[in-house]
Amino acid sequence: MKVIAIINQKGGVGKTTTAINLGAQFAREGKRTLAIDLDPQANLTVVLSGGQFEFDTTITHVFDSAKKYPITEAIIPAMAAEQAIPNLSLCPTDIRLSRVIEQSLTKVHRERILLKQLDTIKDDFDVVLLDCPPNLSLTSVNAMMAADLFLIPVDGGSFSLNGLADLLDALEEVKETEDVNFAVFRNEYAKTNKLINNFLDEQLNELDGKVLSTSVRRTEAIGQASVSAEPLLTYKPGSTALNDYKSLAKELIARVNV
Repeated sequence: MKVIAIINQKGGVGKTTTAINLGAQFAREGKRTLAIDLDPQANLTVVLSGGQFEFDTTITHVFDSAKKYPITEAIIPAMAAEQAIPNLSLCPTDIRLSRVIEQSLTKVHRERILLKQLDTIKDDFDVVLLDCPPNLSLTSVNAMMAADLFLIPVDGGSFSLNGLADLLDALEEVKETEDVNFAVFRNEYAKTNKLINNFLDEQLNELDGKVLSTSVRRTEAIGQASVSAEPLLTYKPGSTALNDYKSLAKELIARVNV
């Protein structure tokens, strides 16, 4: 089982839409995939549950008391258009996660709660995707401890690389190595935005070997699919962006060897 954390301190770069659509694509490739929502906003939860808001057990319960609520009790089938998505499972969250995480600051081994829980399901899944919040909270640190690869989306904004150096420093500190396994990709790519594209390409050229060849093109269908509580794969199968997610999935499968 390989764990991929989708992470970036900057909000709005497409972490959640990446987790949703990458998860659906991994599942389509036959990989037993689990998407875990670590963001209290719960956008991933709403989309991959087909629009649900209430659950018996969530990742919030797991962080609150893993002994009482093991992660196995929080895993449900991912849904789209009232149908289960084959090979794709969801571990939902809720708004209480922020408060529970604050209360967990005094717990022993608090930064390894998720790592220990994932170890109990390592034979049940091929890939786990962690949708991280846009900050370096204890939730993100748990994701850092558990991840085999950090996937960093960069959108089309001129400030999309802001904080990347700080993020990489944090990853090195948590993983206790300067050789952090991370990969960056262009999200919401617009070919016509030449000024921004040239600027970002210049900056990304410094990350030798860490930039994926796949860019996910900007399309309104991605946002529309999320509003409809579906992955793009089921909402608009003919979308050009699906080829991008397919290519991104294949690159990542090769990188993590799963």
